Amino acid sequence: MKTLWRWFYRTVVAVGVCFFALALLVNVTASRPLVTQSDGYIQPTVTAMQNTLSHQLPKSATDFRFCRASVGMGGRLLLYRFAAPVDELNAHAISEFEAHWDRTGYKATRNAPSPFDEHDIKRNSEFYGGNADWMLPATDAMGTLYEPADGQLSHRPTIFVDETNRVLYFQMTD
Repeated sequence: MKTLWRWFYRTVVAVGVCFFALALLVNVTASRPLVTQSDGYIQPTVTAMQNTLSHQLPKSATDFRFCRASVGMGGRLLLYRFAAPVDELNAHAISEFEAHWDRTGYKATRNAPSPFDEHDIKRNSEFYGGNADWMLPATDAMGTLYEPADGQLSHRPTIFVDETNRVLYFQMTD
């Protein structure tokens, strides 16, 4: 009988240690950022287009840069920017909202300042582990701000078309 209890005790301890190790492993791996980003500006390619919601870019797009990050249970981040003529930037912003299959609808605010500031850039860089310094528009940036029509920002893009410098900035988190 003593041997039976000894083996039962050892089994319970072994299962407990395995459960603790598994919980620790899952917790650590779920909070480590996985970052994919461009090293500097790139020209529109398949890689660049895969980092947009609509999987397309205007033909005249240049200086594309992106950052895609995931922190497991902590959420995901998609940032990108590129330069093009203003009418193509506005058309692309609308196509990104239309490509967001289940949450369509946007409101456009003209003559708006950039919604992205140093605090946002620093928070995204630190939390998601990517370099997002290039997402900070010039101080004189004015343009059209595209936001979700329902006002909810989670799983929905925020797009700023800097009409002064002809650059589109895209951010989506969850």
